Amino acid sequence: MRFGGDPHIVGRLIESNGAPLTIVGVIPGDFQLLFPSDLWTVFVPGRGPEYRRMHYLRVVARLRPGASMQHADADMAVLASNIARLSPETNKGWGVTVDPLRDALIGGDVQKTSAVLGSVVGLVLLMACANIGNLLLARGIDRAREFAVRVSLGGTQARIMSQLLTEGAVLAGLGGTAGVLVALAVLRAAPGFLPEGVLPIELRLQPDARVLLFSALLTALTAAMFGLAPAWHASRVSLAGALRSGGRSVAAGVGGLRGFLASGEIAVAILLISGAGLLLRTETSLRGADPGYYAHNVLTMHVSLPLARYPLPENNLHFYQGVEREIARIPRVERVALGGSLPLDGWDIGQSFRVVGETTSGEAEEPSAHYQIVSSRYFETLGIRLLRGRPFSDHDTAESRQVCIVNEALVRKHLNGRNPIGALLQVQALNPSGPQPVEREIVGVIHQVKVEGLGEKEDNPEIYVPIAQNPWYSASIAVRTAGDPLLAVSAVKAAIARVDPEQPVTRVRTMDEVAAESIAEPRFRAQLVGAFAVMALILASVGIFGVLAFSVGRRTREFAIRMALGAQWNDLIGLVLKAGFKMVGTGMAAGLTAAMLLTDSLRSLLYGVQPLDPVTFLAAPAFLGLIALATCLIPAVRAARVDPGAALHHE
Repeated sequence: MRFGGDPHIVGRLIESNGAPLTIVGVIPGDFQLLFPSDLWTVFVPGRGPEYRRMHYLRVVARLRPGASMQHADADMAVLASNIARLSPETNKGWGVTVDPLRDALIGGDVQKTSAVLGSVVGLVLLMACANIGNLLLARGIDRAREFAVRVSLGGTQARIMSQLLTEGAVLAGLGGTAGVLVALAVLRAAPGFLPEGVLPIELRLQPDARVLLFSALLTALTAAMFGLAPAWHASRVSLAGALRSGGRSVAAGVGGLRGFLASGEIAVAILLISGAGLLLRTETSLRGADPGYYAHNVLTMHVSLPLARYPLPENNLHFYQGVEREIARIPRVERVALGGSLPLDGWDIGQSFRVVGETTSGEAEEPSAHYQIVSSRYFETLGIRLLRGRPFSDHDTAESRQVCIVNEALVRKHLNGRNPIGALLQVQALNPSGPQPVEREIVGVIHQVKVEGLGEKEDNPEIYVPIAQNPWYSASIAVRTAGDPLLAVSAVKAAIARVDPEQPVTRVRTMDEVAAESIAEPRFRAQLVGAFAVMALILASVGIFGVLAFSVGRRTREFAIRMALGAQWNDLIGLVLKAGFKMVGTGMAAGLTAAMLLTDSLRSLLYGVQPLDPVTFLAAPAFLGLIALATCLIPAVRAARVDPGAALHHE
């Protein structure tokens, strides 16, 4: 798009990060690998010994024919062991993790979500098929007289079953075709509705021949499975009974199966409602979680300084100081600060450290902490509470005493009850030539801040250092404004351009948007499972209503006789409700048992709620019970309104 589809782009000279590059190839626009990228250049690793401290590379390799992941893992373990033996001071305890590329692209959370949603879709499919099976059973019972006539004229059981299976196959084919068309429309519209970051960049919502083939096979399988039982029951008609009673004598033998299917639907519905309730309570807990900061009306953006124009740390610091100064002059800006990354942004820079004065047996045993470079007003701008000590100031420069601020988790886990103020940490500082150990004095302790997301289940150590003492080539800018922060975007970009007109900014968001993005996946998962749970509830209600309505219709003569003998309308309502509650109660018991056994598999997806959450397991059956009661009342009232005279006259 930038070059207007130039067919002669190969060989053209462009500039990136201040350095000239020659375009040697063009790849498809939708190709991505591990990270969103528009431009690829050759990576030349440094060969000096200091580079052995930089353990951050991700390598993509293709296995030789016949080689397995186990072979590759064993070979890389030997290679890592040899490097550690040659350079124990930098590589002792470090290894290589070999994973399939698919796992790296999709990620564990997406795989778990896919497994959950796949199971949910399968359960809803079973419910829909159970409803269709119930309808086919009822239709077969109503056609008992027709089948009896066919048998009397020489029709065989096989011919009748073949006819019913053919009718079911046509019905399944029409439904499957309609489902595929709806799915294609949904997939086309889905990218506009999905929250950013929910799906990996490599995952494309594009159906192919494999998806269509799977849909066709699944349609055929469900048609066979749920059409066979109704066809079998309908074909085993009693000739004399059907001709004598119009088909009513066969109803009792099939009613048990229809009730079983309806109870199964209730069980599946209670299972899905319980799972959806747990996920919705997780989303509520995430919204109420303490992120460790207060940053309403805060605008953020990111800058990455090119090494060609900013080769030295001093150049980086000069740019950052100029940006702070220019942005602070904007009238609507109350505070401005810089940091290596933002809370909840998911970017964790892990650096090893040790407490000075405590002995360790090697670098491999040194703990790691999230390492963050910040300007002096970072905590004030983001509303992060300082619990002890002092914040950074303009006097914390490269020439002054090297200092740091730590969080509660580091004090609790690694200082063994010591007074943190004045304690010394040896920290691996960021450096273009590799991490370098620097001894820093702790001057403050801040409240715990969530780094990777609101769903962090463990408080991780964090170390903050003044940006003037370790200026890095990339940073996030946080601007607190008076009023809507998005109104200040143009002014902030103009301020940055006054410092460096060629410096672009990326990821322009408010901190409220950052927080929303951090829970986008669990929110989307809860909403999707909740939607399927509502669908399951509707299917279960239809199933109960269908069974009871059909039963009432078949028992019209019985109800008329009961009323003629003195039964009251409330007696008939109680009779129908009793049958309905028997189905509902059986299904609820089975569903709650299954939910208690299966919801533990959701533990890794939950936050602030246990798999056996009592609120969820009380609310789900209560809610479903109310819906079931309303569903059962309609056929029950219909039974109570039977006119004995009209019903018996019709018989």
